[in-house]
Amino acid sequence: MKTYTEIALNKSARQFSAEFVEAVRNHSPIQSVAGEYVELRKSGHQLVGLCPFHAERTPSFYVHPAKGAFFCHGCGAHGDVFDFMKRILGCGFSEAVDYLAAHAGISKGGFRTTLELRQHVARLAAHRYEERRFRESCNRRINAINAKYRALGRAATRAEHCLRTGRLSPEEEELAWASLARYRTFAARVEREELCELDTLRREWLARKGQVDQHAA
Repeated sequence: MKTYTEIALNKSARQFSAEFVEAVRNHSPIQSVAGEYVELRKSGHQLVGLCPFHAERTPSFYVHPAKGAFFCHGCGAHGDVFDFMKRILGCGFSEAVDYLAAHAGISKGGFRTTLELRQHVARLAAHRYEERRFRESCNRRINAINAKYRALGRAATRAEHCLRTGRLSPEEEELAWASLARYRTFAARVEREELCELDTLRREWLARKGQVDQHAA
């Protein structure tokens, strides 16, 4: 499901300016909007309650005020305040913006943007672009790690089978043990260095990005 920022600057750009959408969002805190439909209680830095999108007895619906986002661990529903209203009202993005604008007392006809707001929207666009590049980088890196892990695993399985037969020459046996060693070494490295963890991927991304920026300068 796309978030409002992706939609606002693309499909719905003809109906709402990015500045108008941002103004509506700023006046529609996710915790306040969701709190009108869900009884929320504090849980660390988040709020939790029963999901309004599916029947449940144990609360699995989380709201993260700092990120302006919600996520349900039960049904997978997630997104920002506009996505929340789209689900609640069963409507599209435009209708969700209209509803929240009216709720916040913001008139599209009388809306006037400011330099500060335009600059804020520009920063958001740059941040979204970088985050999209980061996600793409994460996917490529994780896919590469998984591919190597599977390839080494298949080779190790074959090597183990051959070793069990006891029919290998000394040279073949050495190659088989080497194959097992490569698999075990790589598996241990993935766990030890947490290669697929988000923090690790973020550090690698920032390091590569810094190198690219230095070459571009």
